[in-house]
Amino acid sequence: MFAVGDQLIFSGSNFLTSVLLARWMTYNDYGAFTYGYSLFLLLASFHNALLLEPFTIVGSSQHRFSLRTYAQRFARLQVYWTLITSAIGLPVGLGVWLAGDAILGQALLGLSLAQSAMLYFWYVRRKWYVAQHIDRALVGTIIYAVTQLIIVLSLQRIGGLTPFSAFAAIGVAGLIASWAAQLSQIEQDSVSAALPMEQVVSENWKYGKWVMLAGVLSWLTWQGYSVLTGSILNLADAGGLKALQNLINPVTQLITAFSLVFMPSIARRHAEYGDRVLYRDLLLYSVFLTAITVSYWLLLVIFQEPIFNLLYGGQYGEYLHALPFLALLPVVIALTTSWAIGLRVLRQTRLLFWLDSIGGLLTITVGVVLVYQYGFTGVVAGSLLSSFSRLPVLVILWYRATHARLSEPEIKQR
Repeated sequence: MFAVGDQLIFSGSNFLTSVLLARWMTYNDYGAFTYGYSLFLLLASFHNALLLEPFTIVGSSQHRFSLRTYAQRFARLQVYWTLITSAIGLPVGLGVWLAGDAILGQALLGLSLAQSAMLYFWYVRRKWYVAQHIDRALVGTIIYAVTQLIIVLSLQRIGGLTPFSAFAAIGVAGLIASWAAQLSQIEQDSVSAALPMEQVVSENWKYGKWVMLAGVLSWLTWQGYSVLTGSILNLADAGGLKALQNLINPVTQLITAFSLVFMPSIARRHAEYGDRVLYRDLLLYSVFLTAITVSYWLLLVIFQEPIFNLLYGGQYGEYLHALPFLALLPVVIALTTSWAIGLRVLRQTRLLFWLDSIGGLLTITVGVVLVYQYGFTGVVAGSLLSSFSRLPVLVILWYRATHARLSEPEIKQR
């Protein structure tokens, strides 16, 4: 209940902020913000692979009795991450601005300054999920939501809403919320452990190297079309695509909420009870998520026009025809999320690379051609092609992963 509430507030505030930005900013300004935010999600995929996912899986199983010490090491890694990414991002944003694209340059500079605070807040929330104190994550999320909305409303009132200030608002909210959620500490370790930083980095790299590559390819599948739209078409179309995605994001964020609880829990259950319980849990979870997304798709298809007009006040209506098609994407996410978590729990992260490779490769090949040839219709067609291609690949990879494990006892006997 706390997890769903936490994710509803987190995604709800982001959803409301995005809708307000779409209403109050010009098409080009909102398109630049969308372009920058898509790049932020690319950075987040690296962060997730090398920090958050190892923290969730390895921390919940291997280091569950020394979690406080483990979290302290990760806090230091977060600081290193901030220094490196900001040092890379700031010159890029400044260069784009000086090159003559002031709107996009603003967005990239704002992203460079805000992303470290945003990702640190993501880490703090994940820490409390792993520690099974989701109520503390919820406190930080409430503060984040309220602060973000207050700053955005204040910027609109004084006429200072730009792509740069929009990112700054999100970053400041993340910084304040991180500080508030860090006021309490994880309980003392039940087992003393030295945990040198070299060991933590080695474990992260061993687990996350394939997840990192898979994350880039996954980003190409799910977010790459926003960048293609802004680069090949124009920033206004990128804003229109984001306006459609805003209506899809609530259900994908709900899936994230359940998964944040499900992943550490199933890692513990698998460590205690083995593969049989794992397979049963994954099947039930997949059916549960699919039922939610199909119901949400029906809701959007039936009430798409009144919902769109209510949110955007008549703007972006020229893109509404694509909503029933793009709203199918969460169904694919629901069908694949459970089994992808299973591959993570089984430490078959190398297979995640192959799972995401087909969608990413289709995006940068067929997808580019479709966008060039058919414009926004090509964006929609490419998005569907890249995402649905994951389904047959997942079936094959899951069979290989489970068949190999079923064969292990026979090999040991021989």
